[in-house]
Amino acid sequence: MKVLDILKKAEEELREVIAEAARAGDYRNVDIGRIVAVNIKEICERISRDGQILLRPIIEDAKAKNKKKRKKTYKRNKPEGLPRFEVLNGSLFKIGWSRKQQSEYSHKVPHSAFEAITDAMAKLAKEGKGPFAAEIVIEKMNSSTEDIVPAYQVYVVLAALREWDLITQVGREGYSIPIDISEKAKDKWKDLAGK
Repeated sequence: MKVLDILKKAEEELREVIAEAARAGDYRNVDIGRIVAVNIKEICERISRDGQILLRPIIEDAKAKNKKKRKKTYKRNKPEGLPRFEVLNGSLFKIGWSRKQQSEYSHKVPHSAFEAITDAMAKLAKEGKGPFAAEIVIEKMNSSTEDIVPAYQVYVVLAALREWDLITQVGREGYSIPIDISEKAKDKWKDLAGK
């Protein structure tokens, strides 16, 4: 059967690619090649000797996997109102929900880090059009300050600014940042700190 021949040839070629990648120390391609080869081998095993494809097990496996995925999504049970952002004792807190632990968690960003991040964002906005990825904000901020701010704090600030409608997320490209983001962020901080 021609389809089976093609699949077997693809599996043989993958073995060569995996061997070359292993010799070169390219373990990422070893892993990818292995996963694809295993899937091809499973398909070949599901083709009977008379050339009939045994579709029922393939379809049932796919349905079972989709069912498991759906169950995971429904298990979230995240309380309403999370994540939320609060300013307490001179720090920004993000209160979120851990699906794994089934409990709340919080991340803290000191006021000095908050201002360093929003100032770096304002500089970026003045330099270019954007959108700006989080990594670019992190790089800009850490190049313009002596103290290295942890990346998670940048992500917390970006999430807060997005939640407060001070910046806009543009798909996976990054964030649209207004030039006056620093002033708007300071005003929002004062409002929240005054509550």
